[in-house]
Amino acid sequence: MGVSSPGVSDAPNNLDGTEAALRRLSQSLSDLPLVFDLEGSDYARAVATELRDQIDDYLIPRMKRLDAPLLAVMGGSTGSGKSTITNTLAGAVVSRSGVIRPTTMAPTLICHPEDASWFASDDGGVLAGLPRVTGDGEPSGHVLKITEVGTMTPGLAIIDAPDIDSVAQANRELATQLLASADMWLFTTTAVRYADAVPWDFLRRARERGTALSIIINRIPNGAAVEVVPHLAEMMAKAGFTDVPIFPIEDADLTPIGLLPESAVTEIREQLEGLAASADERAEIIRQTLDGALRSVPARAAVVHTAARNQDAAVAELKGAVDHHYSEAREDLQRALTGGTLLRNEVLDRWQELIGVNEILGRLQSFLGRIRDRLTAAVTGRVADTQTVQGEITNTLEQLLVDLADNAALGAVGSWRQLPGGRQTLAADTNLERSSPEFRDRAAAEVRAWQEEVLELVRTTAQGKRNLARGLAFAVNSVGIALMIVIFAQTGGVTGGEVAVAGGTATVSQTLLNAIFGEQAVRDLAQTARKGLLARAGSLLDTDSNRFLEALWSQAGPPEQTMELENAIETFEASL
Repeated sequence: MGVSSPGVSDAPNNLDGTEAALRRLSQSLSDLPLVFDLEGSDYARAVATELRDQIDDYLIPRMKRLDAPLLAVMGGSTGSGKSTITNTLAGAVVSRSGVIRPTTMAPTLICHPEDASWFASDDGGVLAGLPRVTGDGEPSGHVLKITEVGTMTPGLAIIDAPDIDSVAQANRELATQLLASADMWLFTTTAVRYADAVPWDFLRRARERGTALSIIINRIPNGAAVEVVPHLAEMMAKAGFTDVPIFPIEDADLTPIGLLPESAVTEIREQLEGLAASADERAEIIRQTLDGALRSVPARAAVVHTAARNQDAAVAELKGAVDHHYSEAREDLQRALTGGTLLRNEVLDRWQELIGVNEILGRLQSFLGRIRDRLTAAVTGRVADTQTVQGEITNTLEQLLVDLADNAALGAVGSWRQLPGGRQTLAADTNLERSSPEFRDRAAAEVRAWQEEVLELVRTTAQGKRNLARGLAFAVNSVGIALMIVIFAQTGGVTGGEVAVAGGTATVSQTLLNAIFGEQAVRDLAQTARKGLLARAGSLLDTDSNRFLEALWSQAGPPEQTMELENAIETFEASL
């Protein structure tokens, strides 16, 4: 047969199951964005792209049509003469050659007219998704030029691919895609380039995947083949290649239309025509490469899966930094609620004006039994004044929440700048250094809603006490404010024996509340109100921190995608 044969086995028995598993795996690879620049991520991205392309362009179409013509790809290094060799095999100039690099901008497929229908469609066949063009002219870009050549043997097609080491990245990527879609490689190099690193990297891929392979070593100085070919063969053997045919082409004058002498490609032509003429040998080559490619899928997919898990770990670390800073914001809020820092002058002044605290404080000891009546008289009819105090409390809490969210966002951004993947995510979303633009309005709305809850708590508790219900009908707002003052001023639980802050204001407020409701009821009211405020503030901070998670997932995707890839790999392995 004249090509390397590392082992032949039957195609999968469950073709439908394997095809479905391959489609799922291809989709998983497409859905998984490996965007973070982590160690090994560049390689993993290249593997993911190549594997996905091979699944779509070769494995699925070839499994469905094992009787399709044999597809050989002429691939290799810059300036190795691929186009000239292709033209010589075709007997006509079908692929442009020249000294300007890169020469082959768009790949050319040559085949017998009887076989053109196999390759004419870009929908579901070989190299699906690569647009086709026909006719004269030199197309460029990611298109496949189909050229019918009457002298070609039916059952065989050859693609002249771009250079694997082209200066144009798009050409390199296309060359890789084409080689992964071939039943066999006609790998072309030269007498001065056969030891280069890039060609050997591709040759190792061919060995690992069991790809049928022949080597063409072109542009050998006259008489030097006796030295060059044995040396290359020795290198191949040391690298683990066995039975790989090497076809030498020595320097020779080209024909007027730029073809090699026919004698230069005689052995190559005999090999290809022999494969095309023998259905059994052609099927053996196809199954060898197909089986090797299928067997290589799990290991290659595992490279991508490892990179995905590494990226998930980076995402988890970034998320942990956000959680840390927003958790600190919640702790700072609790400290502010129990340390008296919320009782800024504006709040205290308005409250003292409303309740007449100086007068009440001077009479507390002797008139404690009549506190209820004094409170009612003090606050009845002062609705406008209570709204002023509530407004000051709203402003104070609103600003506190905005400051906490801003500090948490700034801290999270600072941490992200030091962590893998953080700078990339921040570059994609430049609005994370402060709380969201709508945060202040949301905070104000939540504070007002909380105040309404507090007033409703007071109203409900008063309704349970007949002797208070009527007397507090007009004093609910003021009593509610007194409860807020107590919440902001006291440390720990609400007890009459604790030391109040901010002068005597909190003492008056608590004493009034104790006289109205009783000490235990006040304790319960304060605890319920404090929990409500913390819950609302926590929800606000959670919403703000979610911006960071959304930014992460918009870049790296949710962790479920990694699990889906893992499941897709397992499903494919089970289908073989």
